[in-house]
Amino acid sequence: MQCPNGCADPMETQKQEKIFHRGNHPVVICDLEIHVCPSCGQESIPLNSARMIERILQGKAKPSGQFTAELYEASSAI
Repeated sequence: MQCPNGCADPMETQKQEKIFHRGNHPVVICDLEIHVCPSCGQESIPLNSARMIERILQGKAKPSGQFTAELYEASSAI
């Protein structure tokens, strides 16, 4: 797949961890397959990954675990 920004190098398939939000709650999806341009860093989500994200955010998939993390707001960290 070519980069939508017109970079010469083809995009690479990677598995990454991404955070999405369902309402006010963060949802972490591990091993999500995405395409990344090695030149400019542009990311593209393949259709199969987008459908998986949609199922998860609609509550149609069961979580494999749960985590707790500290939350910081940029305006209060100055």
